[in-house]
Amino acid sequence: MAVISKYIQMKHILISILICLLAAQLSASGIGYALSGGGARGFAHIGILKVLEEEGIQPNYISGTSIGAVIGALRAIGYSAQEIEEIAISVDWNELMRDKVSRQELYIGEKRWAPYGNLTFELDENWKPKMPSSVFRVNSLNLKLFEIFAGASSQKDFSQFPIPFSCVATDLSTGEAHIFESGSLVQALRSSISIPSILPPFEVDGNLYIDGGIAQNLPISQVRELGADIVIGIKVNSSLRNVDELDSFVAILDQTINIGITRNLNEDLDNADLILEPDLLSYSSTDFRYVKEIIDIGEKYARENIDIIRRFFENVPQETIANSSHLDPSYDTFHITNIEIHGNQRISSTKIREYLSLETGKNYSRYDISYACRRAWNSRYFHIIYPDLYPNGDNTYILNIYVKEKEPKTLILDNSYNEEDKLTASIVLNIDNLVLKNSKLMAGIVLGGRNELNIDYVKNFGDFWGVYYRIFPYVNEKTLYGYNEDHYQIHSIQSLEYGATTGLGVFADHAVIAEFFLYYSNTSLYRGISETNMPPRRYNVSGIGFKAYHESLDNYVFPYSGVRMMSKLNIANNENVSDYVYNLFYSKIDIYKPILDDLSGQASINIGTFFNSVPEDKFDPFAIGGIDGFKGYSRYEVSAPHYLIWGLGLNFNPFGDAHLTAGIQALSYDDNEDWLKNLNNQYCYYFGFGYDTGFAPLRIQFAINKLGKLNTMLSLGYDLDPFAFSRK
Repeated sequence: MAVISKYIQMKHILISILICLLAAQLSASGIGYALSGGGARGFAHIGILKVLEEEGIQPNYISGTSIGAVIGALRAIGYSAQEIEEIAISVDWNELMRDKVSRQELYIGEKRWAPYGNLTFELDENWKPKMPSSVFRVNSLNLKLFEIFAGASSQKDFSQFPIPFSCVATDLSTGEAHIFESGSLVQALRSSISIPSILPPFEVDGNLYIDGGIAQNLPISQVRELGADIVIGIKVNSSLRNVDELDSFVAILDQTINIGITRNLNEDLDNADLILEPDLLSYSSTDFRYVKEIIDIGEKYARENIDIIRRFFENVPQETIANSSHLDPSYDTFHITNIEIHGNQRISSTKIREYLSLETGKNYSRYDISYACRRAWNSRYFHIIYPDLYPNGDNTYILNIYVKEKEPKTLILDNSYNEEDKLTASIVLNIDNLVLKNSKLMAGIVLGGRNELNIDYVKNFGDFWGVYYRIFPYVNEKTLYGYNEDHYQIHSIQSLEYGATTGLGVFADHAVIAEFFLYYSNTSLYRGISETNMPPRRYNVSGIGFKAYHESLDNYVFPYSGVRMMSKLNIANNENVSDYVYNLFYSKIDIYKPILDDLSGQASINIGTFFNSVPEDKFDPFAIGGIDGFKGYSRYEVSAPHYLIWGLGLNFNPFGDAHLTAGIQALSYDDNEDWLKNLNNQYCYYFGFGYDTGFAPLRIQFAINKLGKLNTMLSLGYDLDPFAFSRK
């Protein structure tokens, strides 16, 4: 009996202890949210937070990992769940990942060369190609994070946010979790979301960090360290896939990352008081185009489980934990007392400040500062250039600019196909600022349907405006096709040309570039395949010229807005240095005007004349046709020394990177010098489809000309001449 009595007494003691512990837990005032990573799935956090707010449940502490860190930080600095949803929906996350530069934003000095190249390799100091550390560079993501979180720049201690906050990243050198609780919020968040192989490791104070989910995907212990007694874990990462689901690059990469995440996640799940886990198996971590749908799934899950959530919180009284910090996350006036540059090795801090065009002693908004960094990034000298604000007292700030420069030497590879040149492969070596400061040397080789060697050297005196000189030697060989009166191909002619141009020009910011130049060319024509005998011919031409170029297109290959104007005048009147008089004028204007969000109108006019300078054998006439000329004929199907083309069209972007175009063109041309009075008039209707794969643009166009002939044109890759402006 004594033994039983002692047993009963011990049992009562244990029950009393458990009741006390439970009572202590239920009376806890520190509620913490731990938000997991999960890529695009993380937007489900927002839907759950919306429902919790509706129920009057407010966190006293927040800790997050990866996308959970971003959403948690927004909540911690004072945004409501509804406001966070509006921010998330307003951002084009896919565009941030792609980091595309709008052609419109480039300086006119960069527009001297048409876009080219499918694949780019940087070369190190030993001229060896450097493999990229990730698929994307994401400077645009850095700038967007700054724009979103700049209002919190006055407080560098995260515990003093309206809701105390921390986030997790993984130290790349040790593999251990690193907890950010102070410092730059932008740097902390950017470190936490650095998905391995997708985004580059992020450097802070000399250390490299990758996605926090690798070390601690659900930071239960971290939110307890902040002070939370009750921890709610919101888990949105995917479970491991079955073998039959590992059928793509994305799936395998997702599985690889999730293996490490799952191991550390299981250790934290048991430490949470409540786990909320919506079903997101039908979405991958890269499905950023479904932001609203994923938010709605999180909200629906919380509403379906609202009874469980209410029962859990009904015995958990909350007390507001007041912080001394009263952040206004929308605050947007920053008085800059100093600008400091970090990370530059080759480009001086003074030069980078010139690129930024920001001054000390002035007020700037977050968007002014972000735009200044993008403006500098458009110089193409930087992989990343992003800002951070440090409070300097009296509502003033130090503007820190962090940069990572590109290597000055790059190798660009390109493969393209069109109906005339067939398959071509090219390689371009680009060297910036090594020969002389503010200089560019480009050497390009093309092999295949046409063969070329081009060397273009430009020395600028000025960054955004100034003067320059150019030296451009070249040699090329191509096939010219001949057609009969019925427009059937009857022969081909091989053309071998070598020569050089040298010019002196001016350039002005985004406005215009103009150049006076001298040129020499030697052209040999010899028989290819012909029905008649054609003896070889050789021509030497030397002269002077003037050319001017303006471009404000948003995209070179698939434009929807902006203007492109090119004019060129060649004069070779001295028969002592030229085999014949060679006076040429060429001009083309394309205007694109948006009508609706995804629809724009196009108007163009293209004119060319040799005046009265072309000899009877019609050497070197204008090739009028082709996908970028009069679409009713193939590139060399119609040629003449005098022509005029005008066109009207519509361009439509139905979805994503797909593009549709349709319109009408009219062509007038003649062989006689009195060509404006005696024109051969043609017209065509055209329809085209294009797709920007991100690797190489695809264009397919169909045109029906005056004779009822259907002309089909295909262009794959950058079927462009990057040195078109440099030529005579």
